Amino acid sequence: MSKLNIDQKTIEALFSDPKTDFLIPDYQRPYAWSEAECRTLWDDIFSFAFPENNSDNFKTTDEYFLGPIVTFKNDEGKQEIIDGQQRLTTLMLLLRAFYARFGKMKDASTQLVQERVEKCIWKKDELGAIIKTQLKIDSEVATDVQKDQFLSILKNGDAPDSMKSQYAINYRFFQAKINEFLNDYPTYFAYLPARLINNCILLPIEAESQDTALRIFSTLNDRGMPLSDSDIFKAQFYKFYSSQGKKDDFIKKVERVRRT
Repeated sequence: MSKLNIDQKTIEALFSDPKTDFLIPDYQRPYAWSEAECRTLWDDIFSFAFPENNSDNFKTTDEYFLGPIVTFKNDEGKQEIIDGQQRLTTLMLLLRAFYARFGKMKDASTQLVQERVEKCIWKKDELGAIIKTQLKIDSEVATDVQKDQFLSILKNGDAPDSMKSQYAINYRFFQAKINEFLNDYPTYFAYLPARLINNCILLPIEAESQDTALRIFSTLNDRGMPLSDSDIFKAQFYKFYSSQGKKDDFIKKVERVRRT
């Protein structure tokens, strides 16, 4: 019987874990969340963290479930994401947008949350210092020509208008919403990101193999964008052709089919 590691975690507990090293593998589909999905996520989180637009209505024991994340540990020790990559990618963009805004503020409460958020974005060395050249997530999606913009945004905290990817569009959306929130709730600004990482819950499901992870995600039904049947077959073909040293040839064939 296949073994599973299932343990409900807050965003902070999952992302800041020293062992966390997410990888969006080459067989995954490109990032597809639009501004509409990002707006829904923002509205849901805000309504949870500020019930009835009132910070005082929030209870520190409240929790908001964001959904499952299905992974398996590959041969390099990275957690390959089978289901949940759209959600994880978007949460990373949201956290980075908060962090970028923190840098312009000097109050003590904001700086405390900033230190916690940065541990969710970047890895640490053995002494606990943040390494801002090593992200907690990487992408190898073979058919995503704009994934470099995603990694650039996370590293630099900037998405100029010259960036046209969905990553950049969504990041700028979060920047605008954060600025609106700061204008409306200046004295409560630190509470929203704090409640995001403290009280928003994910359900990481770590399988012992890719095959087991693929079987698990196919049984899940949530608001995310799970892989289709064709994506499952594609994953298996990637696995086979990679073992034959012909992965690049298969990627080129996939791209030719996509263009026809």
